[in-house]
Parts: sequence; C-alpha cells; structure tokens
Amino acid sequence: MSAMPRVAFVHGGTHAQLATLADPALAPYRIRPVHIRKLEPVALADADVVVVSDRLRPDLLIPRSPVLLECLARGATMVVFGENGVGEWLPGVQEESRPTNFWWWRTGEDHRIRLRAPHHPAWPYFADRSVIWHFHGVLKPPQGAVSLVDLETVTGERDGSLLYLDELSTPGRLLVTTMDPVYHHGSGFMPGATQLLYSAMQWATRS
Repeated sequence: MSAMPRVAFVHGGTHAQLATLADPALAPYRIRPVHIRKLEPVALADADVVVVSDRLRPDLLIPRSPVLLECLARGATMVVFGENGVGEWLPGVQEESRPTNFWWWRTGEDHRIRLRAPHHPAWPYFADRSVIWHFHGVLKPPQGAVSLVDLETVTGERDGSLLYLDELSTPGRLLVTTMDPVYHHGSGFMPGATQLLYSAMQWATRS
C-alpha cells in the first residue's frame, strides 16, 4: 500500500453518512465520497481502500456489488459495515439476524460478545470498547477467515461472528462486521461506534 492510500467511501447520502464524511477527524484520510447510485468501476478504479458504509439500501447495493468484488480481486482493502445484507452478495458468507440488545450496560445483562484471536496483528488497532456495544446479526465467514469478535448463545456456545477479517479468499483484504458505526457516529451517540469507525480506518490505511 502507498504511503498515502487512496480511500473511497461508499454512501447513500443519509444524514449520518454525510455527517461522518464531514468529521474533521477523518479529513487526514482525504476520503473520496462515492454515492451508491454512482458506484461504477471507474469510481473505484484507483482506490486502495474502500469503505462500505452501513445501512445502504439493498436494492441499490446488491446490483452494484460486483464493482466492490472487483476491488478485492485486484488486491484492495475493503471494510464493510453492518446491515448491508452481506450474505446476499459476499461470496462464501452466511448471515443470520439476531435481536439487538441496546441497553445491556444498564440492565446488567451479559452482552455475550467475546473477543477472539488475541494475538492477531489487527488487534492493536482495536480497543475492547470499539467492538463491544451492539450488533445486528451474526455471520459465518468463508473458510480461512479469522473471527475477531464472536457472539455466544445463552448456553455458552459460539453463535457466529460479529467481526471477521478475510485475507485468504481474495487477493485483497476484507474486514466485515454486523455493527453499524457510521450511523451511530454520524447521529452523535454510542461512543464505542465512534471508536470502531476510527479504528477501522486506521487498520485499513496503516496496517
């Protein structure tokens, strides 16, 4: 990756996505916004890093997903945030919905979020708080991908991945999560979401 990677941010023009793009803390990345309706090969042709914002409209994202897959095929780094139906367009990925527990820290419930692969080189970029807040569903990643964050069932069994890193199934690198940090950061609440957003940007551009 070049000293200053070229970063493209795929968004749908929602208030949270636009607020995130306007965040001064992200200015050093020199992000190039790409609206989902204008997602064509030329829009991402020179991008070293592609960030797919959470909560994009599936009827717009899924038909254009081959453009994203082509970025991975040529070796780009991609971050895909949550509620984007990845089970319908990312090869080898299965996705299942799960109830979202918004207030476990107030009720005292076990959030059942478990950190995995503690010695993985990605972990220095992510603090615990950045990946323990809430989620939208679980994933079964492709063979060879490393789950960094899992959800457990109430009986202590592994339910699925909440955040995984795939560096094997394509020439590129792919970080996928069911968490939705852009929405919460741009909406001004959920501090852990802000940390995840910033951490993912650092990982994608510096590792």
